[in-house]
Amino acid sequence: MTPRSLFLSLPLLALAATAPSQVPFRVVPVANNAGDVKLVGDLDLDGTVDLVLGGSPQEGLYWYQYPLWTATRIATPAVEFTTDGELGDVDGDGDLDIVVPDGPSGNNLLWFENPKRRPTGGGGDPFVGSQWTRHVLGALGSWGKDVELADFDRDGLLDVATRTSGLAQLWFQEPGNTWTQVALTQNNLGREGLASGDLDADGDADLVLFGVWRRNPGGVDARNPALWTVHGIDALHVDADFKALCADVDGDGRTDVLYSSSENSADVAWYSHGGNPTGTWQRHVIVTAADRAHTLQVADIDGDGDADVVVGHMHTSSTPGVRIYYNRNGLGTAWQTQLVDGTNGVHNGVVADLGADGDFELVGANWTGHPPLNVWENLLPATEEILGVQSLIPAVSSTIRVTNCTPNSIVVCWITAAGTTSPYPTGLGTTFDLANPVILAFAASGANGVVDFAITPVPVMSRRTIWFQSMEIGRKSNVVARRVQ
Repeated sequence: MTPRSLFLSLPLLALAATAPSQVPFRVVPVANNAGDVKLVGDLDLDGTVDLVLGGSPQEGLYWYQYPLWTATRIATPAVEFTTDGELGDVDGDGDLDIVVPDGPSGNNLLWFENPKRRPTGGGGDPFVGSQWTRHVLGALGSWGKDVELADFDRDGLLDVATRTSGLAQLWFQEPGNTWTQVALTQNNLGREGLASGDLDADGDADLVLFGVWRRNPGGVDARNPALWTVHGIDALHVDADFKALCADVDGDGRTDVLYSSSENSADVAWYSHGGNPTGTWQRHVIVTAADRAHTLQVADIDGDGDADVVVGHMHTSSTPGVRIYYNRNGLGTAWQTQLVDGTNGVHNGVVADLGADGDFELVGANWTGHPPLNVWENLLPATEEILGVQSLIPAVSSTIRVTNCTPNSIVVCWITAAGTTSPYPTGLGTTFDLANPVILAFAASGANGVVDFAITPVPVMSRRTIWFQSMEIGRKSNVVARRVQ
């Protein structure tokens, strides 16, 4: 769809701070079960995301089918499935398999083959636990702390990165379900934490470790650990027990890095590099002294087109529960906090769009032995438009996208530099929240309920804030505030 173009020329009015409505959630119990391993993915290929939970021999390894949470026990561990795992198509047959550690010794890195599809054709029944085939991937040498999946050498086969408290390893898949193990030596790994992402934008997956990142040399060179060069991110502030995540926080198209402390108290912060990831990284604090923030996720929770941060604290934290930090200017420098749940702690929580309805939920439980498994369901109104705005750069066209519109309806885009006010009626079956909107644009949504607009801020608006809201008969959108760069 071709965006409708708006050229912005707003009077320089007094700017007011805004606090858009927070997203309503409800806690939905899934199972009276727990475990360290929490994963999300479409295991039965029905178009909706399912849940995986793994823990002690009593807790087992289960998957729960959306939406009724039908439980299937896949396996029982020799010791305990912990502390992390990943879903990925290990055998290349088009369904999601499970990679998970089991205990501290022996051949304790495993993967379970999803029977939905077979590499040789045909398929089985993922609801029959005995049809999930157990495969040994290798020996970690200790408790597996973190697992990441990617095709690190770009040979078309999915590989695995792991870490224990003292060793980071790469496991390269060979034809015939065999694996080659490579150790990444490093002077100080901390005690736990690992993430992967393409930090240098060269098309392959790099690794984030304790205050540093390791650059993947790519191709066959990825199998040579000496070529994984070390580059600093932060040598001072990262806790040795850390959670790490790769995501584009500020919407500039570059991969940023986030850190929290999983077992202690430390700031939740994200780091940007300005285009040179091998140089200096800039630290941006989201929240100070977050205690035992063992869940660190990024998703557009409020549907405004930017990256929000979800932080979950374990039940042993001084501040247990779930908090969302809304990215209010899209640049990652202005955050609004929502306490979603101050009662239920969460360990290794994950975010996913469970109902395929365009919004994101949190899935989690406390660590092994501390049920239940919960979903924090996002209750954004189905009758409310969802408006998202790209980062605003002077003299550059940015897209305004409105989703969840009535199909083939007239949608109105309003913009102001005067902030928000108390909701007032429009006479079109809804209320409105913008003060003194000065530009109006009409467009028809498509059959999919989506409409795009485009806006080009004039240079004089640099470092000023613009508020956006859309409306149609009977429904309106959230308010989005964007600061022009």
